Amino acid sequence: RGGRGMSEVDRSEAKARLDSLFAESKENNEGARIPEIVEAVLGDDADEEITELVLMAMENSGKISSEEILDGILKLHEWRLEQT
Repeated sequence: RGGRGMSEVDRSEAKARLDSLFAESKENNEGARIPEIVEAVLGDDADEEITELVLMAMENSGKISSEEILDGILKLHEWRLEQT
């Protein structure tokens, strides 16, 4: 397939972006919002649909670590790629 469409996300890059987002939101004394988190992890592949999925997934999960958030988002992303 040509062009930069839906693709595998580099986990270490995604982790770095997520960590800097969390660091930033800590400085501002506010929690990172889900859409921001999804965008940090998935970059251009972040959209309404995947954000909704993540919101639903995280509503039921209580307190989770950034590693778990990262894995969860990447898993959802992979799952969605397989559906297309």
